[in-house]
Amino acid sequence: MAVVDLGREEERNRLLRRADWRFLLPNPRPTRSVCFDEGCLAEAVGQISERVSPFSRSSTAECDLAVVVNPKPATLAAAAAVLRPGGACYSEWYGSFIGGPRGIRQRLRVAGLEDVTFYWPWPWPTRGPAAFWLPIEAPGALQYFLTRRPRPSTRLRQAGQVATQALWRLSIDRGLARPICAIARKPTSDRTLRVGDLDVMGAIRCRWESWGLGRRPRHLSRLLLTGGLRIINKPVVLVFAEQESRPRLAVKMTRVAEAAPGLAREAAVLQALQTRRSGGVPGAPRVLFSETLGELYIEGQTALDGRQLLTQLRPETYRQLALKATDWLAHLACGAKFRRRADWWDRIVEPILADFQGAFGAVVNPSFLEETRRCLATLDGLPIVPEQRDFSPWNVLIDEAGELVVLDWESAELEGLPALDLIYFLTYLAFFHDGAMASGDTRESYRLSLNMSTLTGATRAECLRRYCQQLSLDPSLLRPLQLLVWLLHARSEYQRLVADAGGEPSQTALRGSLFVSLWEEELRHYA
Repeated sequence: MAVVDLGREEERNRLLRRADWRFLLPNPRPTRSVCFDEGCLAEAVGQISERVSPFSRSSTAECDLAVVVNPKPATLAAAAAVLRPGGACYSEWYGSFIGGPRGIRQRLRVAGLEDVTFYWPWPWPTRGPAAFWLPIEAPGALQYFLTRRPRPSTRLRQAGQVATQALWRLSIDRGLARPICAIARKPTSDRTLRVGDLDVMGAIRCRWESWGLGRRPRHLSRLLLTGGLRIINKPVVLVFAEQESRPRLAVKMTRVAEAAPGLAREAAVLQALQTRRSGGVPGAPRVLFSETLGELYIEGQTALDGRQLLTQLRPETYRQLALKATDWLAHLACGAKFRRRADWWDRIVEPILADFQGAFGAVVNPSFLEETRRCLATLDGLPIVPEQRDFSPWNVLIDEAGELVVLDWESAELEGLPALDLIYFLTYLAFFHDGAMASGDTRESYRLSLNMSTLTGATRAECLRRYCQQLSLDPSLLRPLQLLVWLLHARSEYQRLVADAGGEPSQTALRGSLFVSLWEEELRHYA
């Protein structure tokens, strides 16, 4: 096997995302595996398994996972032979000769495998990381996926989307979609399962009724979403009961150990909010379970439905959406108690300042750092509120009743500072409104949002004023908070730069920081 430098983000990402199908396996953390293919797939299997065994005709049935590509009958038989009872076989089928799911199922059964499920990934895993894995024999899940796709902005692109989705439906319905990825199991009985075996879907079925989800379903379907560009982005499995077209659960899992603290933090914060408030927080998921299994962390939560807020963003809806988000955040902070500086400065503000100076001090104006510290020193007597810390428009949905649904609480702080989430949200809402997310002209967009004569500026001022009124927050404290929010998010940006570089980022990369530029713009605006 080729030696891979796993210190670099791009190499780890390339290999681990080639094996994202593992999150559809009964056990996504196989102990012993065998791969009947070479190249990237074989390397990827090596990264997700504790041990990879070379195949030989004398191999015993001890493997948890066997992986094959376009297998001949003899290869399938060999794969089944090395699997222990209950072990899984993952196969990829690319040719036109396979006869669709019916033909593949027959071949797998002849080899002695059962419980077959089929998925269509896109893009092809051999060409690049797949963004989703659609269940081929679950029309409800397919319907959900297609109806939740973002709608293009122009009529021509909308027509193209309709045509593409119609082609997808036809291809899947007639078994013509390629590649077809199949997961099958070697027959077993309860007595043959080993202690410590993991069956994620089996565990969910067993606990279904205890979570208040209704009668235990006979069958569960899964839609795997593997979007995101970075290795720490979490694959999400949406779980559907029977043939329903709306998911009941969202199961998040980690690719790498360093992603586990974020999911653990999300589970802890959401569970604390549920405990503190009768009925939990409207629009926030309810955590159903969380498990740590070696480097793998799994979190299951109620699947909240809605359409991305950005799909409704237009000049005539801009103010309404901004005010809706303002009211939601004010409600999240409801009942917050004011605390003096000594109660939160050393825990929140001082570490953020120190991290920013350590990361970016060499590339920023020292006088700006001095001015920032002087400005932050004026903070005192603040309400301590839950911070979501990733309250961005892409993480906010709008449900059928017109209420907000807020996802991704992995960065949340249960006892944080006010207004930071709102400032972050309003800034990104302006970016999308101005087209700055596409053009990259975020600095100019931010400058415009500080000008009350613009739509984004007037709306920003109104929302911040409304938020301060609802929390009884002194508006003069907004200026230091507007500086602090960019120092906070620059910390996570620095961590991404380190991952990309495989070490200390270059000064050029540091100077290109988005959040440093917003911090500088904020200082210049009030100079």
